[in-house]
Amino acid sequence: MNPIDDQPYRMLIDGRWQAGGEGALFPTYDPATGDVLAQVHAATARDVDTAVRAARRAYDEHWRDTTPRERARLLRRLAALFEREVEKLAWIETRNVGKPITHSRESLSAMPASLDYFAGIIPAVRGDTIPMLNHASVLNFTLREPLGVCALVMPWNYPMTLTLHKLAPALAAGNTVVIKPSEITPLSTLALAALFAEAGFPDGVVNVVNGSGASVGEALVRHPGVARVSFTGGTATGAAIQAAAAADVKRVTLELGGKSPLIVFDDAALDAAVDVAVGDIVKNSGQVCIACTRLLVQDGIREAFQARLETRLAAIRMGDPSDPQTQMGPLVSRAQAERVRAYLDIARQEGATPRSYPDPASRPETARGFYVPPTLLTTADNGMRTSQEEIFGPVQSLIGFKDEAQALRIANDTRYGLAAVVFTRDGGRALRMARRLESGSVAVNTGVRTSVDAPFGGYKHSGIGKERGLEAILENTQLKNVKYDTSL
Repeated sequence: MNPIDDQPYRMLIDGRWQAGGEGALFPTYDPATGDVLAQVHAATARDVDTAVRAARRAYDEHWRDTTPRERARLLRRLAALFEREVEKLAWIETRNVGKPITHSRESLSAMPASLDYFAGIIPAVRGDTIPMLNHASVLNFTLREPLGVCALVMPWNYPMTLTLHKLAPALAAGNTVVIKPSEITPLSTLALAALFAEAGFPDGVVNVVNGSGASVGEALVRHPGVARVSFTGGTATGAAIQAAAAADVKRVTLELGGKSPLIVFDDAALDAAVDVAVGDIVKNSGQVCIACTRLLVQDGIREAFQARLETRLAAIRMGDPSDPQTQMGPLVSRAQAERVRAYLDIARQEGATPRSYPDPASRPETARGFYVPPTLLTTADNGMRTSQEEIFGPVQSLIGFKDEAQALRIANDTRYGLAAVVFTRDGGRALRMARRLESGSVAVNTGVRTSVDAPFGGYKHSGIGKERGLEAILENTQLKNVKYDTSL
């Protein structure tokens, strides 16, 4: 299936598809081959200004006053259209991101239910009545109101899924949006944008501008007409966005990096723990913020765990993402593949031993493209750069520990705090670890499974604010207090 358009991809501004103001194009690539996949029109600062003004006009003229029932109806209509187009959208994501088609289908098939969820919880966005302690005649209550124009700055690893998880709560709360997809993987977001008019969303409610973070992203973040910025990506970029947004005191939600630990005690269900380790290194080629990239394994079972893990990794089928039998595809770009390989050199210099499975050079279908095999860093310790810095690829460090206290110290010894996984049959220990781990999400005896109905966000340098769940809609609102003296 070839779902890629031959013509350059345009931007959606105020309900119209248009080229950038200067006519500039940039390429996006097929990670499996390294070939140019499509050309995309690049926005200028003036285009960003036009998009923000269109979003604000749509907000002021009608969207902020749209009833909750109408917003819910439109989100459900979008869910139905998404379900109709899910196969095409999955193929676009596979071609542009490089993830196996089975993975794209699995992740995107859940999106209609996510849209339905946010449509369904809109009535839960409401204020409270607060008793006045000293004034019986004063009615004291709060209102939840939308913010205005929200800028959604997207990453390249899950462009469609993460766009919808930002977009749906913003629209549900009554905001309008301007989306900037990653310049590396913009195609699925642009295909999604084509559904909004058919769903019945008014012009200007959803806008999409293409281009780099350094130009288009910065212009969007700094625009005075933007009330809120939601960003998913690297911690350094997130910090820069927070600083830029501070000039106008914008609301900011940041979902940033991770260096999540998988903590395996000697009483664990070993095969289940290995399943999680394999899944986290193979899924999307390890380009997942919540992936457990530090494997903390109790000393008594470390050798057995490593042996089982190596057996599983050696059997991974890495290859063409369009082949349904493929379990792991390439990395998203040449730059990302080079970054990961550079970290493997750093690991050797630090005294770790990289062990890769399988060798991509032995397979004809991986001779081209941006392939890096799953790699386990043995003889690692938590002080190494490869244990502390987010590599964002199929690399895991294997680190031993003696007891619960040491496991907790190692797990928390990182600037990140996005997720953590604990495997133990001791219920008391599981709860102690869950309470003391400095992570926004903790899973016990299972992998970290994000879900639309549960809040998601990190501690420390892993971010600010929450996405998903009711908290995601509340992040898109402001709270107003009203006091009304009924005696007058």
